[in-house]
Amino acid sequence: MPASIRPLHHHCWTPLITLLVMTSACISAARADDPYAEGSVELDSDVSAEIELPPVYVTTATRTREDITTAPAPIQLIDEAEVEAAQATTLRGILDLAPNLYVSPNGRTLQIRGLGQSDTLYLLDGRRITGEFSNSFELERLSAAMIERIEIIRGPASVLYGSDALGGVVNIITKQPVEGFEVELDVQYGANDHGEAQQTMVAGSLRGGDQTFGYSLYANHIQRQPYREQETAVVGVPKAGVLMPPSKSPNPEIRRSLPDSYQTSVDYRDQARVDTLGGRLDWQVNDQIALGLDVNYVQEARENAFISTRYRSNFRQQGQGSGSNPGSGKGQVQQQSSPIMVANVPARQENDNHRIDVAGTLDWSPTEQLEFSYQLHYGHYDKDREIFAIPYADLGYATRADSASSINKTTMTQWVNDLLAVWRPTHGQTLTAGLEHRDNAVESSAYDADNRRFSSAFLQHQWQVSPRLNLVYGGRYDDDSVGGSNLSVQAGGVYQIAPLARLRANYAQGFKAPDDRELYVDQVNPQGFPMLGALVIAPEFGKTSAQDLNPEKSETIELALAGDSPTLGYQVTLFHTRVEDRIQMVREGQGLQSYNSFRNVGETHIQGVEAEGSLQLTENLGVRASATHFSTENKDSDDPLLLTPETLANLTLDFSPTPDWLLQLITTYTGEQHYASTEGIETANGFTLVNLKASYQPQAMAGLELYAGIDNLLDEAVDTGIGSNPGPFGYLGVRYRY
Repeated sequence: MPASIRPLHHHCWTPLITLLVMTSACISAARADDPYAEGSVELDSDVSAEIELPPVYVTTATRTREDITTAPAPIQLIDEAEVEAAQATTLRGILDLAPNLYVSPNGRTLQIRGLGQSDTLYLLDGRRITGEFSNSFELERLSAAMIERIEIIRGPASVLYGSDALGGVVNIITKQPVEGFEVELDVQYGANDHGEAQQTMVAGSLRGGDQTFGYSLYANHIQRQPYREQETAVVGVPKAGVLMPPSKSPNPEIRRSLPDSYQTSVDYRDQARVDTLGGRLDWQVNDQIALGLDVNYVQEARENAFISTRYRSNFRQQGQGSGSNPGSGKGQVQQQSSPIMVANVPARQENDNHRIDVAGTLDWSPTEQLEFSYQLHYGHYDKDREIFAIPYADLGYATRADSASSINKTTMTQWVNDLLAVWRPTHGQTLTAGLEHRDNAVESSAYDADNRRFSSAFLQHQWQVSPRLNLVYGGRYDDDSVGGSNLSVQAGGVYQIAPLARLRANYAQGFKAPDDRELYVDQVNPQGFPMLGALVIAPEFGKTSAQDLNPEKSETIELALAGDSPTLGYQVTLFHTRVEDRIQMVREGQGLQSYNSFRNVGETHIQGVEAEGSLQLTENLGVRASATHFSTENKDSDDPLLLTPETLANLTLDFSPTPDWLLQLITTYTGEQHYASTEGIETANGFTLVNLKASYQPQAMAGLELYAGIDNLLDEAVDTGIGSNPGPFGYLGVRYRY
């Protein structure tokens, strides 16, 4: 970490009071309109019609087309209108504004109910995304312009999706074919108030077709300059197990070459270029058979400057070697001079990544009651990462290339066969069964792993017991050639108490098998620490035995009350999550012999409440609010989870003064959180961000939209220990649809 951390904060206010008032009003309205309440009278057809809303369908919650109000799983929908209103360039910008979700200031972490990005399964049109184990780039890799809608399951969903759906599922649905012909162009440019962090997006899509043939094509280009802050890197070199300034080192080369500190730039938003090309073709062969083809290609280049905790120099010290000879096999201890490790060195990370996903689908409906869907999916991901020392000459290297470290050249290939069958034997009964087989192959300079196979089967029953009661329950069996087998179950129901009050209850299990990185990684990470998987043996670092890892398992129980009408809506959810055999990265060894590895560290409990509501105050003015508060506890240490804010809140005002205009004022509050630094565990203060957005769609020019906005309008600062914020960020855009 940089030596100087600046915890800055200004005012912090939250819309909690507004939310509580709205929720109380909604529940009171539900009680007043409840025909089943004591002393009430049955609503006549006119009153019932007033609160009847058109159904909103989702597919992620049950893998069938389901009304969102009858799905027991906690499903969250961000529809096409909300995607466009977000005026975002990437997926991150959309989820930043979504209720009850937390995106970290560095843009690398999405948390759902306190569980992080590696606990979330990302799907692209219902298919697993091949990429980083930690999902570290996905939020800023997927262009917002190619997204039609997003469906999010808050909580485990392993019955439908298997491993990795420990904490939730994010299903990104790209722009789908439409009847007719549609062209859309979107151009946006933005920068902060100092002209930094410039960002440009150019996107286009082409959709059309008829009842027999449909197509959707999209292309996106995003280019971003970094956002930097000046930091002081206090350099240290080891002597007798402690760090000292280079000027006091007994090594004359170090005293001559290395300064005691650097004034350097740290990138809190990386420099990035992301290009995306993809689309879908649909062919309705006849009334029973439909074929589909999906393609998505992503190419990205990323660079960021940071301060490496320790970096290998080209200076040597004689003595008992702690490293291996470059020409020898791993694990062979050599009596040789070993490189001197230098603390807090400015470094630059460079990533060049490519990914292609291709999927073919066959849908067959032999009868009105029976449907089959088969999908063959191929995913290929190439990762190329290198770290270079910025002051490479000070470290004794002749060229920048000589200082290369933490090299990770990885190719991941995935083949997925997925068969889904849906049978509706009677009205109100739906049986869904699925078989899946995945083959994963990896070639990597960072670890050595054999091919891995996953096989699974699930069965789910949806039962509309009565017009007011819907039940969904099921189970799944997974078999992993490395991680073993697992059985997951889920059961829930929705009961309509009154027109404005429905009760939802759900129990769900999730699991996450140890990934290849946690088991086999054997390399130096960007911060300069050796990363040794649980199964790796490396005597030169004192790791003399392999450790088995058990799959992580979670279970969540929740209870919710919700209601909707044309003018108001609300939902309040209580939940409790327990995670067993949590896999975490741990620091082991001593001093320069220390390394990072992975262990099952115990049990974690998370419990809390989510609340959200909306109210249409007038024809032109609406308000939406949400709040989440939960507590986390590591049962082994009794400590809260790190980098996990326990309070989130959001307040949005939508104002349309005329049919041409939409103005939005969005306020988000993130509570304090704890993080680890070189000084130990520290606390980052909460922060409040205010965003202003405007959209103008002149009725005289159909299809044209001009939009603009300012993010972080009040220049709220964020503790650099958890990321940073570029300050007021303004942007302009134009969107045209024909």
